[in-house]
Amino acid sequence: MTNLVVLSDIEKNTDNELPLSFNTPISILDPFHESIPPELKKEILRQRYHDKLIADGIETGHFQVTAQGITFVTKQPIYSFAGFIFEAFSVRIVNDNINTIGKYMFSWCTKREKVKNDYINQFKAIGTGFITTKSAHPDFYSFQHKFDILFIRYKNGLYEPATLLGTTREAGIQIKAITGNEKSEIIEPLISGKYTNVLTYLRHPDTKIHSYEVCMEIIKELYRQRSITLDRKNDLESRIKSPEMLGIDQRMVDEYYEYICAWYQGRATWDMNIYDGIGLEVKGYKYSNGILIPDN
Repeated sequence: MTNLVVLSDIEKNTDNELPLSFNTPISILDPFHESIPPELKKEILRQRYHDKLIADGIETGHFQVTAQGITFVTKQPIYSFAGFIFEAFSVRIVNDNINTIGKYMFSWCTKREKVKNDYINQFKAIGTGFITTKSAHPDFYSFQHKFDILFIRYKNGLYEPATLLGTTREAGIQIKAITGNEKSEIIEPLISGKYTNVLTYLRHPDTKIHSYEVCMEIIKELYRQRSITLDRKNDLESRIKSPEMLGIDQRMVDEYYEYICAWYQGRATWDMNIYDGIGLEVKGYKYSNGILIPDN
């Protein structure tokens, strides 16, 4: 399929008006528009998110570079795989937008209400289980770390993590890409202290209700049952965020997740070994802020 599409091919003229016949890149089309057929939708999502998925998958260690191309090495189910990919997505989008999204996330997890640009610019986000963290910042690498994302800065000859305001405790964020089981996956770990701040990304596929909203209902029900106090209720609510609360476009998240699922279902059946002749070359990737990203 080419990189261009003639709009008259997908929007037929029924009112004897002049057809739309100008060429436009496929990637600018709305993949969820009712007039977009399924195959074109897949191609739009591929062009928007394929390189990002490869970069994120290499960073998390679920793709490895081989002589044959990219090897898909995970045996994780789709929801676990998506969670790892969204960890890399989170770090990438924070470092690319450190003065907006990055500042919101930093303020939230460190409880610093007013963060100036010259302060946040001292920091970068890292994934605690990432390949680049293991090589560049081994002191912060742990696949079982209680935080998926940390903010670190170079000071006095060493890298140090951002801390919770007024303490020496590390501040960080747990990433969730789930569409169910919010009580056991998010609420109970927050109550027990296993997690401190959770960014939950996805909507439930059947109801389209966001996981964040489900969490809020669970917390309200716990309070109605008098299982938690009002102060605890307010505290739990403050520790959970949805993407849009931090400046991340939920529609982009939805599109990326759909592409992750489509790719996983279509590629993982090939004996867990994938090689797509278009777009899977490792050349054209570079490290930026400690993250492997497409060179373009």
